[in-house]
Parts: sequence; structure tokens; C-alpha cells
Amino acid sequence: MIEQPFKKPPPEGDHEPPPQPKRYWWRFLLGSFLIVLITAGAVSASGLIYIESIANELAHNDVLKNKIERILKRTEAGEPQNILILGSDKRAGPEEEAGRSDTTILLRLDPDNDAIALMSIPRDLKVEIPGVGTDKFSAAYAYGGPKLTLQVVKELTGLPINHVVNVDFLGFVRAVYAIGCVYVDVDRRYYHSNVGVPPSEQYSEINVQPGYQLMCGKKALQYVRYRHTDTDIVRAARQQDFLSAARARVPIADLVLGRNELIEIFTQYTTSDISDKETMLEVLKLFIASRNAEINEVDFPAELGPSYVYASQAAIDEAVDRFLGIEASGGPRGSLDTAEAESGPKQRGKGKRKKAKKPKLQTKPPGSDGLVPTREAGEVEAKIVARKVGAGFPVFYPSRLPSGASYEESNPYLHIQDPRVYHFRDTDGNRHGAYRMVLTLDLPDGTHYFGVQGIQGWSDPPLLSGPSITQTIRGREYEIFLDGDRVRLVAWHRGDNTYWVANSLLRVLTSDQMIGIARSARVKIPNRKPRKRRAAP
Repeated sequence: MIEQPFKKPPPEGDHEPPPQPKRYWWRFLLGSFLIVLITAGAVSASGLIYIESIANELAHNDVLKNKIERILKRTEAGEPQNILILGSDKRAGPEEEAGRSDTTILLRLDPDNDAIALMSIPRDLKVEIPGVGTDKFSAAYAYGGPKLTLQVVKELTGLPINHVVNVDFLGFVRAVYAIGCVYVDVDRRYYHSNVGVPPSEQYSEINVQPGYQLMCGKKALQYVRYRHTDTDIVRAARQQDFLSAARARVPIADLVLGRNELIEIFTQYTTSDISDKETMLEVLKLFIASRNAEINEVDFPAELGPSYVYASQAAIDEAVDRFLGIEASGGPRGSLDTAEAESGPKQRGKGKRKKAKKPKLQTKPPGSDGLVPTREAGEVEAKIVARKVGAGFPVFYPSRLPSGASYEESNPYLHIQDPRVYHFRDTDGNRHGAYRMVLTLDLPDGTHYFGVQGIQGWSDPPLLSGPSITQTIRGREYEIFLDGDRVRLVAWHRGDNTYWVANSLLRVLTSDQMIGIARSARVKIPNRKPRKRRAAP
């Protein structure tokens, strides 16, 4: 009998009621900066000598320092500081050109409130550039490098900027290799090849499979910089998650033992006004004072248009107030909607996040969380996985999903195989079986991707370090990871095997939906594969 592949559950759920159950690139820049400062702070007796050696290596920064020193705001030692972190690509043009700015982050260190705030400025934001006129924000770097970018940021936000750090992407690949690569939870298939494509339609090639995996150098760069089918908001979210993973990948002990290579990379590919030991020590003390502080993300109030990203001054002022007050944004990270008119932003406030409040994670009755029964489609996915894995690897699949959600279809042209069953190695080099079920959810602003991951025999992958909440529901213990007021990830274990439900990059699933999907997970036990009989002699 041929099984019917119910790839997309109907909006109302399964065809028949199921039986009742038996019983979450821009942080690379911050990461580069933190690596140097935290490493220096971890060295006690030789700390000052070490800081001075880094400052000596950064002597080439005097050129930048002389250009921007008058624009920067000086503060008293120990006071909160705002640092502008730029990610640029010198390869974008000839030697005499400034290059291209790809990422801009504002970092606030506030030891008095034991808090750190981050806010990313969209590269396509419509701004007025002094001496140039109306253009995209990223053009400021192309016209006048860090100095002109700094001027635009100050006029745009009204913030006093205390320091500028400019990191060239040429160091990205080396830095990722230096920390032993990064384990990344990839939400979907990213693929593009320029083979046979006319030059006018070519763009950066990429070949990244979905699922939890170790990602190195060039592939990591492809992943964090990809933007052809994504918006600035989606790419910023992907970069944030990548750097969160990178931060978890490097323990302080490893930084201290392997600091020389990282320092070499940082000093070679970084320019900053922080070029003497006194200034570096001052900033270092701020980081040390804030070492246990929570990092709060403040979303820039982006409104997407066909050519520009828009933001009203009132919305920017509101975001700056949250940045200064260290208040993380709440709700989804933004919107995929690009249907906005060229004339200006929409009035409905799409793309903004409200102030974050810690979610109330309650076990709500079925139906009240917006999920519908989808056991039939889940069983089809689980059977495909079960046929490819061993009997010691139970396969969990969701039996309830948001209305309209579907499993990604296999597509040979894009090299998509759903579900993906694969192997990869852990931090000790041991090989593990894994699977990823990629799910899509079509909302009014576009298609969002979320997923279900399983890993055989690895109980403590780096992604699951430090859960926000641990909660037991109906005898199963869940590890819950928060991003603002949304659940980013819900994980659980069965023996040494690990499973989780991952929210979309923009966190469009509510906390109740994430908990509900995890709670609905059913298990299929793969059959033992029969041993081949030896031929009789």
C-alpha cells in the first residue's frame, strides 16, 4: 500500500481527530572586541604589559584616531560609554577607496546598571549624508569611511559616541578558524550557484544545509553575509544568532591559552581610536565591571521599502531612549514585508518591537495557543527519518503546529532533501547521527522557517548551554531559551539523545506556540535493520 504524503496539513488540522495522548554577522564584530578585552582581563600579573603590547600592535590606528578624535565624546573613568562598531570590506574597491560598510552596531556599556545594550543600524536605511545628500546609510562609509559614518550616526541618533572600532571582514574567516569553527543551528537550506547564470543575475554563491552543524571559515562568511532573498532585518537576526553561538564556543581558558593568534587577527584587521594602553585599560575596566551583565538587544525601528529602509525620527528617538535605558525590545524581531511605497514608512508600526517582558510560560489547554492537530504529516516525516537511522535513535515529531504550517518540500534543483538526515562531529570529534525537519509558516509578511532537530548521543551541545528556564511538564523536563519576551528554543532529552524545537529567525512563533509544539512531540522508534545473512560455504 502506498502511503499518502500529507506534506501540508490542512488549516483545520488532520483529516480525522488524532487519538488522545497517553500521557531562539553583527555580533562577530562585538565578539572580536570582546575576545581581546576579556582575554586581557583574564591575565592578572601580566595584565598591564599585555594591554600595552596590544596597544603597540594597534599603532596603525593613529591615522583613524586623528581623523575622528574631535567628533568623539570623552567621559570620566567608570561612566557609561557608547561604542560604534563597524564591519567593513576593503576588498570592495581599489586601495585608495574607503571600501564598503556591511554592518553597524551601537554598543552601550553601563556598569552602574550592570547592563549592556546593542542596537544595529540597517545598511539600507534612508538618511541624509553631509556633503552627499539622500542615500543609503551604508553609502556614508563608501564616501567618507568611519569618520563620515560616525557623523551620520550622531546626527541620526543624537547619541554621544565615545569610541569607534572598525573590523575588516578579511579577518572573519581567520577568526572563525582560530576559535575552532562555530556550531550553528541553521534554519533552512541556503543555496545559490553562478554556474550557467548570466553575469547580470549572478550574486554571492552559497551552499549551506539546514540543521545543527559545525561551520567554518568561508562557509560561515557566506552564511552571515547572505542577503539576496532576505531583508536587512533577517540578516541581522542571523548574524546575532551566529555570534551568540561563537561566544558560547570559546571559553575564557581557551582565549587565554590561544590569545596570540586571536590578537594577531584582531590587530591586523582592526582600526580604532583605542590605540594606547590608558584608553584600552579604561574600556577594559568597563567590560570587567559589566562582565556579568545581561546583553539587551534594542531593535532599530525599521520599515522596509523596495529601495530603502525607513524610520521616522520619533521612532528612532524611542529606540534611543530604550538603548540609553537598557531596555530590550520584545515581540518578533521584525517583518519580512517589502511592499512598502517608496514615499515613506507605513503607519501601522510594522517591524517594531515593544519593550520586553518576561513571558509567562503556562501550560494552556489544546486549541488556546493557535495550534492545530498535524499528527499525520508528522508521522510521514518521522517514517522517512526512521528508515535512515538506527534503532537506538528515537525520532520525535510534532503532532500540533500553527495553522497553515507545512514541512518544506524536497527540491532537487535547490538540492533540498526534506527531512534532512545526516552526520556531524561534536566538540571531541565523535560522530553523531542527526535529523532536521524544516517547517515553513506563511504569514502576511512572507514565509518564515522554523524546525525540529534531533541529535543522537550528544546530550550537551554548545547551543544548549545555560537555559533561561527549566520546566517539567507531564513528566518531561524542558530546557527553555528566551530572546526578549519570546521563546527562542525548547529542548528536551531522551537518554543521551537531544531534541529541540527552534523558533524562526524573527521569532514569529509565540511562547505558547513554542511550548505547545514541544509538548505535542510524539516519538517513533526505528525498527532494527535485519543483519545480512552470510552465504553458505
